[in-house]
Amino acid sequence: MAEELRYIMVSNSEFLSGVQSYRRTHTDFLPKGDLLSWTPGTGKSVDLSMVVAGGATKNEMTFTIEAHHVTAILIRFCIENNIPVPLAGIKDWFVRNDKIALRVFLNAEETTFAYWDLEALV
Repeated sequence: MAEELRYIMVSNSEFLSGVQSYRRTHTDFLPKGDLLSWTPGTGKSVDLSMVVAGGATKNEMTFTIEAHHVTAILIRFCIENNIPVPLAGIKDWFVRNDKIALRVFLNAEETTFAYWDLEALV
């Protein structure tokens, strides 16, 4: 059976668009506010900066998004932009050169996972 290893790279604005899309379907995910930017967090997380308005005041705040939410955001972005993502398969994400990517393995065997592990060392 064929193995598939797919990378879907998204720009900064596309990732923020994905966060907006995810917020529409998960209303309790983040408070209402304007998204500004994202940066890689410590470990497997992303820090998201946004302006939150409360009454007459506006505060810039940073929220940490855990790995499973980042994966869901990237998948949501793909769905809304008609980018095929197989339902089956292992999905993960990584950041390289300030870009974020969804990585999908379908029918992966040990050699594919070994390649994935070696790539992480680069």
